[in-house]
Amino acid sequence: MNKQEKIEIVSAEHKVDLHWNDDHVFPSEINPDLEYLCEKMIGETLDAAYHPGGFFLDVGCGRAVDAIQLLERGMSGVGVEVSDVMIEGARKALTEKNLRMQLVRAFGENLPFADNTFDVVYCKGAIDHFYNPQLAIREMARVTKPDGWVVLSVANFESAGFRLGRLITQMRIRKPEGVMPWDTPVDHTIRVDYRVLKALVKPSLQHEKIWGTSLLFGVPRYGGLLKRLPKPLTRIILRSLNLIARHIPSTADVLMLRGHPRHPLPDLPL
Repeated sequence: MNKQEKIEIVSAEHKVDLHWNDDHVFPSEINPDLEYLCEKMIGETLDAAYHPGGFFLDVGCGRAVDAIQLLERGMSGVGVEVSDVMIEGARKALTEKNLRMQLVRAFGENLPFADNTFDVVYCKGAIDHFYNPQLAIREMARVTKPDGWVVLSVANFESAGFRLGRLITQMRIRKPEGVMPWDTPVDHTIRVDYRVLKALVKPSLQHEKIWGTSLLFGVPRYGGLLKRLPKPLTRIILRSLNLIARHIPSTADVLMLRGHPRHPLPDLPL
């Protein structure tokens, strides 16, 4: 790995929270920009992961909200999650939907499955929580069939929205208090952007494509402005900006990647 591909771990002392809960993830009031971001992140991840009749692995499955959609589309799968709180939430959600899926409590860096097991492995919004993201991606590649694929989606902390938000905030005489959207969350081990994502996957995946979704989340007062506009106009603005994000992923709010396992896979440090 050359100097330009160096991956910076936010905290080498990061300790994995075995009881992680997602109650704090979303604010009490969700503006149209965040709603659209979540809608596109979920939809595009699942569309990229969809394999008719295939067998999937959801790494960091949380409450199985995403996996349930693939099960309802005719796939079968397994969910991996380290948090006992999320595992219990997943069991409850599956029961309510009368669906079955094996849930395994394990670390993404040490997946308890044989090589070449799954048609598709995906990880939505979780890779920046793992204590060794690059090792986790290698594990995803290892358990994916040679003709299968891995799908990753992750927040871009060098998005155009976050960069513009930081700039506007720095120019203010009276600085806002509290945590800003572009601040690295305390439960993240790594701060991902376009360059970092490419470096993370390079040893283990031959990426088929990288694209972005959503644009300008994090710009101060942008979400409030969209909320005051007529809904049809808001959707036109969001969709138009999404087209830019798709073709210039380095600017996007969310980075999306789909790739195939490399053979042979490299040895990586634990």
